[in-house]
Amino acid sequence: MTRKLTLLTLFSILSLNLLACTRGAAPADTATTKSTPTTTRSNTDGNDTNMAQEILYYTNKFRASQGKPPLILDATCSGQAYKHSKAMATGATAFGHDGFEERVARLSTVFGNIPGAAENVAYGNLDAEQVVNGWIKSPGHRKNMLGNFDRIGIGSAHSSKDSRIIFFTQVFIVHKEAPAPKK
Repeated sequence: MTRKLTLLTLFSILSLNLLACTRGAAPADTATTKSTPTTTRSNTDGNDTNMAQEILYYTNKFRASQGKPPLILDATCSGQAYKHSKAMATGATAFGHDGFEERVARLSTVFGNIPGAAENVAYGNLDAEQVVNGWIKSPGHRKNMLGNFDRIGIGSAHSSKDSRIIFFTQVFIVHKEAPAPKK
């Protein structure tokens, strides 16, 4: 049994492939958190919303342990994250951050100026907790997860070559709502 556990742990470590990408960020203030869901759902574009909620849960749990406010899961950011995960999963783009600046530019058309953005990607035969733990153990990913962002997009897609392999993307941005006008 110990040998199987050791091999499983070694396989998980070897199968976790991670990359981080960052662009300047400004401080964040408040956000909301979500709890871990119990059912698997996909939204209309195919993104696994259960996986996204679980990754959000573990990401915000880690941020809370470090005294950081939780991130808001944003549908527009998640759409960009999912498209990137899907492109990597199908081989349309290489694993990595190709197109990161274009994703941020598309988000800017919705949110206006985005003073800070970052992205984490990973792939492997992993669940939400495993991928978040892998990012936590990597200095660049950890820095992104603890960055002064207030919104996150999360996307995951199964490999077209091996359905056990999942490609993950986290997109972090700074987008503060404009203060309400004073009366």
